[in-house]
Amino acid sequence: MPQYSYQVVGGDGKTARGTLAAASLSEAAAALRRQGLAITSLKERELPAAAEPAPASSIDLKSLLIRISRVKQSDVVVLLWQMAALIASGVTITNSLSVLEAQCRNRRLKFILSSVRRDVEAGQSLTDAMERFPKTFPPMVTSVLKTGEATGLLDTTMERVAAYWEEKLALLGRIITSSVYPAIVLLVSLGVAYYMVSHVIPSIAPLLAMMGGEMPWATEVLVYIADNLSANLTKLGIGLAALAVVMAGVYHLPAGRYFIDRHKTRLPLLGSIFQYAIVVHFARTFSLLINSGVSVLEALKATRETIGNKAVKRVIDRMIDRVLHGESLSEPLLRAGNYFPPMIGNMVKVGEETGQVDASLTMVAGIYAKLLEERINKMISLMEPLLLLVLGGMVGFIAAALVSGILASYGGMAAG
Repeated sequence: MPQYSYQVVGGDGKTARGTLAAASLSEAAAALRRQGLAITSLKERELPAAAEPAPASSIDLKSLLIRISRVKQSDVVVLLWQMAALIASGVTITNSLSVLEAQCRNRRLKFILSSVRRDVEAGQSLTDAMERFPKTFPPMVTSVLKTGEATGLLDTTMERVAAYWEEKLALLGRIITSSVYPAIVLLVSLGVAYYMVSHVIPSIAPLLAMMGGEMPWATEVLVYIADNLSANLTKLGIGLAALAVVMAGVYHLPAGRYFIDRHKTRLPLLGSIFQYAIVVHFARTFSLLINSGVSVLEALKATRETIGNKAVKRVIDRMIDRVLHGESLSEPLLRAGNYFPPMIGNMVKVGEETGQVDASLTMVAGIYAKLLEERINKMISLMEPLLLLVLGGMVGFIAAALVSGILASYGGMAAG
């Protein structure tokens, strides 16, 4: 039978340590609690050196695979839905975690579920155990689930979190999908232009020169570009790579990232998409936290951690500071007009007066989600013909330049 080492605090406030034998960690924890002891540490004792441990290489390989594995957000959403269903069916938290751990195929997530289960068996709450893995279970999630544990509605709050997260991923997927087609058309355009300039024109240019005649300006421009491109291709590649490195460095610098995040909401066509995405994310996250019983201050802090835009984070920091000084939430929102349109502050103000801030924010999220969808559709409808026009213009210019060059050469031969 496994041996467990423990550290407990007795009713007299004194700390005691020792070991006991039990069939499982949960049974060991239950035996100590029956004695009226508060558990501060409980873990299984390591096997003695005489035992037959797994080879070091296999242990290292397993640890490496766990570290390099990535947990997808969609996997965590499915996990929350499944766990909510199990708990609603009357299955205990530890048994729910055991079931999910057994069927999990992602090595990293399986390891996390195992660690959470052991902590829960040792007497910790589910959210305290989850907080050890903030990348998998963000502070916003654990904040909501903590209120669910306190009120006995863990399954309901878990469903709310899963539904919110699912909507968030669907919105992100929609934005990414809308960017794929324009990106493909742009790459094809650049690829066609590069092939024509680097392969087709250099093979035709000597023939045109031999035929004589004065080449049109468009043909001369293409020949000049082709000659310089082939001669300076290495330098061009190094320059583009250096530019990419510099841009990446600027983006990762706090000041550079703040500057970019601050001004990207003002870009033509794309700026409103960035702004509306921020509004929808803020309103949905904040309303979920408030509706789950989290205080305004804690909800602001948790929402801040879920936002990637550095400029918006500073705005939320100012909101937190002003709320701490006794201001209402609507006042700092009304001042943050660059990122939150006045309608949001006014809606929140009405919610504060009626005691339904969460309902007001839910309405805001719904309105701006529709506006965001319209903006995305408008961007796609504008980008498609624009990119096709660019592609057609590039290919047409190259074709016209080649044809006019050939005709000019034939004219020169006829005149000669």
